[in-house]
Amino acid sequence: MKSRILYALPALLFAALVAATGILPNLWQPGSLHAANPVPVDTAKKGAQIKIDEDSYDFHNIEQGTKAIHDFLIQNVGTDTLVISATRPSCGCTAAVLDAPNSRIPPGGSSRLKVTFDANNKPEGPIIKSVTIISNSVTNPDAMVRIQGRVVKSLLAHKTMMHLDGIFQGNCATCHVDKGQGELGARLYEADCAVCHGNKADGKPGPDLATDAMLKHTPREWQQIISDGIPKTAMPAFATRNKGPLGDEEISSLIEYMGAYKKEVERNRVINSLGSTGAAATSSAKVKD
Repeated sequence: MKSRILYALPALLFAALVAATGILPNLWQPGSLHAANPVPVDTAKKGAQIKIDEDSYDFHNIEQGTKAIHDFLIQNVGTDTLVISATRPSCGCTAAVLDAPNSRIPPGGSSRLKVTFDANNKPEGPIIKSVTIISNSVTNPDAMVRIQGRVVKSLLAHKTMMHLDGIFQGNCATCHVDKGQGELGARLYEADCAVCHGNKADGKPGPDLATDAMLKHTPREWQQIISDGIPKTAMPAFATRNKGPLGDEEISSLIEYMGAYKKEVERNRVINSLGSTGAAATSSAKVKD
């Protein structure tokens, strides 16, 4: 009897201890003696981690009046959920839409960021746009993707935009009037004239300023052409008295710039001619020697 009491006494004391404290010693917790090895943590990727394999895209040529679209792949290579709080395009002509639900990407997940550039009413020339991706990523929280290309003329889009009352009205005024307001000289030429005058390979209908067809004119002829236009051609009358956008001061500044440009071209031609003559003489002398 005494032996039974001796064996039972530790158990009774243990039960009394548990009842009094409510604490079960760790030694007796299930599985404590054979716990599984902890999963290794990659500390380099702890937290949300944004990854963008391709952070730039070149559309090359983008026709006026069209929309250029490209999808960027956004990945979360971290251990926590990646939360995209905002996508901020660099200008109003560019939009960015993420397809992830609630803008949240789980660990190991991915989402598409659709970036759209609207070339409607955009002038010809190169473009570079960006979208900043703001997130809770522990590295690169302000990630950025970029798009680039060159806006080129679309004959179909241009015809659609043409105004019945001429190029100085409606949508046409965006290129042929608005860009040149407040400008003079070279800047006015680039804004109002270079829209149509330039390289034929670029689809420009008017001759380039550097061609003989343009440089042969006198200042008086330039003034008449700019002011009154050329009948039965695409050259309109720019003078305000002909319902155009340019006053006398603006037309005079164009003529002054074109005159200075013509002198520079003629000067370079003379220099090149003298250089060619000198090179030929030197070559001839060497042959004689």
